Amino acid sequence: MGKRKTVWFAVALAALLVTSSVGAVAMGPNGSAASTAQEEETTDTADEVYVDGNGDAVLVYRNSSEDSSTNGHLGADLSEGLFYVFLNDTIEEPPEENFAGNATFILDPESVSASGAFSMTQPESIEDLAFDASLTQTRETSAGSMSLDATFVDQSSSSTGASTYGEVSTEGTMTTTASSFHTDGTVTVTPTDGQSLPSSSQMSQEFSIQETDDGYTLSAAQDYVVGSYTADRWNTRENATRSLEAQFEGVAQQLDGDAQVTVDSYSYDDAENRLDIEYTVEFTGVDEAVSEQLATSLSSARDLDLSESEARDLADRIQSVELSELSASVDVQSDGATVNWNVRLDEYDEAARATLDILEASEMNTSQMDIDAARSRLDAQQAAELQQTVTWDGTVSVPDAQTATVQFEAESSTENWQAYVSELEDRGVEWQGDTTMEMHAETQNGELTASGSATFSQEGLLDNAIDSALQNAEDSPAAENEQARSFLRAFQQSEFEKARMDASVGDGTVTFEAGASFENVSAFRDVMSEAYGEDVAIESAVATMEDGDSVTYVRMPGAVGSDASESDVRELSMVGEDTEVHMPDDWDPDERDFPQPDNEEARNYLGIENDDSGNGDDGGDDDDESSSSLPGFGPVVALVALAAVALIARRRAA
Repeated sequence: MGKRKTVWFAVALAALLVTSSVGAVAMGPNGSAASTAQEEETTDTADEVYVDGNGDAVLVYRNSSEDSSTNGHLGADLSEGLFYVFLNDTIEEPPEENFAGNATFILDPESVSASGAFSMTQPESIEDLAFDASLTQTRETSAGSMSLDATFVDQSSSSTGASTYGEVSTEGTMTTTASSFHTDGTVTVTPTDGQSLPSSSQMSQEFSIQETDDGYTLSAAQDYVVGSYTADRWNTRENATRSLEAQFEGVAQQLDGDAQVTVDSYSYDDAENRLDIEYTVEFTGVDEAVSEQLATSLSSARDLDLSESEARDLADRIQSVELSELSASVDVQSDGATVNWNVRLDEYDEAARATLDILEASEMNTSQMDIDAARSRLDAQQAAELQQTVTWDGTVSVPDAQTATVQFEAESSTENWQAYVSELEDRGVEWQGDTTMEMHAETQNGELTASGSATFSQEGLLDNAIDSALQNAEDSPAAENEQARSFLRAFQQSEFEKARMDASVGDGTVTFEAGASFENVSAFRDVMSEAYGEDVAIESAVATMEDGDSVTYVRMPGAVGSDASESDVRELSMVGEDTEVHMPDDWDPDERDFPQPDNEEARNYLGIENDDSGNGDDGGDDDDESSSSLPGFGPVVALVALAAVALIARRRAA
């Protein structure tokens, strides 16, 4: 039972060492590799141990699997802070659709990046596809784009009638600044070829609202078929006027205002109950009523600490938003339908600030720092005259019941972005980091292929992530989270340098490669010694795997005294009653060679250089191995070395 539990812990620990901050952040208050370690009651004992005349020892672990075709090796050199693993396995059941792919993940203290690609047999549901997307946000620019051109088919559809509307298209734009919002656009619906809409469905309506000194003016024009049950409400000019007055005066009265209805033109066709009317509605006293109701609501809210005068001031500020334009139209004819809109709001920055003041005065779970940062962003937008624009243009066509074609493009852009970032920093708001992303997918020669990459960089990225995780852990100070917090703090002190992970599937094989580098692995010592004891010092571990059979070698300089007996060796926590002990007189070190980590391989994979510190020669023995070992790190390194076995076992168990 002990070995099985330890194998799963090895998976968690190896994942943490390789993916670094991702693993660290995941180790929040509700579960972590560290908490798994805390539940560990036993450690794996070695199959063999070789002890030399100096008291140095090499532990040997052996694992066998009859049905595994995995090959690879793993190295962990604590004196150099290097970890590396390479695994290759044959796929017993190749993925369907000839799937092949690869992915790379790279992390350093200031950035994280990921990239990948895959290919597969083109799905029957996709006739053709081309997709591209990009996003760039740096101190100098902020922009993005997306395009999709695809045809989808559904051969299983049994419908014999095509949709009434054969094509839907839209285009538009949306622009925002610190004090204004504007959007306009169009949606057009066109029936399938040869079809037309019945006359009873044909209609047109136009509405626009303008703000005036004492209220609002609604202008409207409508041409549509009235339902037979309500025809008597619209079949004369007088009836139509009364119906409009009842409708709009009721709305105005709810807001303690007035509404004056004027019918500008009117006609009614009794044969088909078609109404053609234009009218104007003047709303007055509405602003004051809305402001009064809002002030009353704010002053009486239980979660707000506002006086009547403060509430009235906030209400007036919210009401300062200027409705510069609000118009829309719908036109439905036999050959299709069109919807247009145009909306513009101005001077809403004061309303935004008033909203922040309300949040600040409320009992909501909102920190002062967040509110201050929001105010600073609003001020920075105004000072820099930041403008953000999104445009789009798209069409969905349904020529028959089995086919749908989608064409869509969208872009986002900014003006004065660099000035905005400078204004933010002048106000003490730190830059959130640079982000770039690229994605592409297409069908070609009977295959669907896709590729993508993303990079995020930020000063102090890893430290910030761990600080955030620590804060979350502190907010839940349960006793079982203490080791998770200790592990996070140790990780922060480990002087993490770089981690990388690669995985690929193809040609009937799965390949996994990963590595990590730390400048100060000893930072983990205290955390691990609490869980596993301080009776050993681990310098390195090497594991080799061939067709599922693995052998792991763990070096322990100064494991026991130079005059130790076998019973002294068996006192080690990693040596059990079934461990075969080889004392100095039982073997010849000159004839028995134990492998050491290939640090050059690890450095080449990670793309880092040797620091020339002389802390150990790759593949050779140190003159004073005990000086660079890590007391108390003990069984953990053996567990890391066994990760190769654990990863394969986990995949096969799934």
